Amino acid sequence: MAEIAASPKLLAMTTLLAARRGRRALQKAPHEWGSYISAIITSMPFTPQRRRDPELLDLPGGAHAPGELAGCLADIRKVNRYLGGTRSVLMHFSEMVAGMGSIPVGRTVRVLDVGAGSADIPIALAERARELGISIKITAVDINPDVVGFASRYAKGYPEIALMAADGLNLPFPDNSFDFSFCSLTLHHLSEDASRTMIANLARVVKEGYVVCDLRRSYVAYALIYMLTRLLTKNRLTRYDGPLSVLRSYTHCELAALASGAGLSGFRVVKHPFWRMALVGGRACRT
Repeated sequence: MAEIAASPKLLAMTTLLAARRGRRALQKAPHEWGSYISAIITSMPFTPQRRRDPELLDLPGGAHAPGELAGCLADIRKVNRYLGGTRSVLMHFSEMVAGMGSIPVGRTVRVLDVGAGSADIPIALAERARELGISIKITAVDINPDVVGFASRYAKGYPEIALMAADGLNLPFPDNSFDFSFCSLTLHHLSEDASRTMIANLARVVKEGYVVCDLRRSYVAYALIYMLTRLLTKNRLTRYDGPLSVLRSYTHCELAALASGAGLSGFRVVKHPFWRMALVGGRACRT
């Protein structure tokens, strides 16, 4: 916890340094302000180093009570709903469906969601498919059986969704088993090597396209999440893991490098509001 508490101090020191340099800029001639401020921005560390400390959610089950886990999952649902996570997934899903062209009557679109959490993303996909009038079958997997248990409660009323415990690094599905695959807010939990494996697996099992959504690492995003987790929740897991998740996340350039390292090509990395981003690839996603 001490290491996490040190990060706001670093952010405050950076802000103070910028303010001091800003005062110096005002002492210079007006025609020198532009180049001086540009040099300040270039030299400031707006992107922190990636952290590798484990999140509490990733520790063995005994590290947190069932009530804490349920509360944390509820907070993640709110973050996805109000800070653009669900919106970005649905945008890319609609694009990929359109990229398939005319879907024959009776054709079922098969979707895999890895790291499904409490199934808020699969539920949103099922509802969007109903709106589009297409038949869909969603396989939602999570490595934590306890999380799958919580998800099964939320997914009642959605026969399109099948839940199971499975490891995204060793997916038990043959190549081209699905049309689309999704993975949201999961990649930052993994090491660089594991992230490449995850991305390769998500691409391997699909025929049409894959989408990997996550946070973008920055001090601004860290400060925002740190503030929100102090104001809006008392959940111990959320308050600790939320800010750390930002610091464990990748930048858009790092995500592109991971995809290339996984042997993929023809993808793009899309920036979304609230420091979200998405790796999008596959034949239904090409522009």
